Amino acid sequence: KLTRRALYVDNGINIKNIDQALAGLHAKTSSRFTIFTLGRITSQKDPQLFNEIAKKFPNINFVWIGDGKLRKVLTSPNIMVTGWLGVEDALKLAMNYNAFLLTSEWEGLPMALLEAMYLKKPCIVSNVIGNNNVITNNVNGFLCDNISDYSRVINKLVNKGASNDLLNNAHNDIIQHYNSTVMAKNYAAIYRKALNQK
Repeated sequence: KLTRRALYVDNGINIKNIDQALAGLHAKTSSRFTIFTLGRITSQKDPQLFNEIAKKFPNINFVWIGDGKLRKVLTSPNIMVTGWLGVEDALKLAMNYNAFLLTSEWEGLPMALLEAMYLKKPCIVSNVIGNNNVITNNVNGFLCDNISDYSRVINKLVNKGASNDLLNNAHNDIIQHYNSTVMAKNYAAIYRKALNQK
């Protein structure tokens, strides 16, 4: 059971590994706006909604980096499923795309979202716990409650792009908070405090 003695430390990504994986590479964006997601194709990620969004935008490419038992749900002809890739290969693909989409019905603290934020990709995510712990709407990304919200945001990004402020806010959130170095320091501080009390 949780008590007043319970403590909480946010998860984080290893940004040093990302920098090493992408060192010397430059984004090669295609002429067609491309939206990607990354993860297992399971009910948690709501591939049905992802598919419905793709159907509304036949002139946009959608890429699902990953695989899963609900792959057959992704029927829209503008969706490409890559299958499972190693972390480095997935990151190298992601850096070439225009925006990140996460339609999850629930989340913990999604690593793919944190990686996309670090890569300065505009993030369009479902307004659920986990996502909305990280994303503040129109500040460092976009929270969506329904398909109309997703459509409005995607249209805005295609026509106007994302502001540099929004992309920099997301990137800086990862550097300052959601990374493995900060996470380790926070854990270390908890252990030091406990040891000093003894």
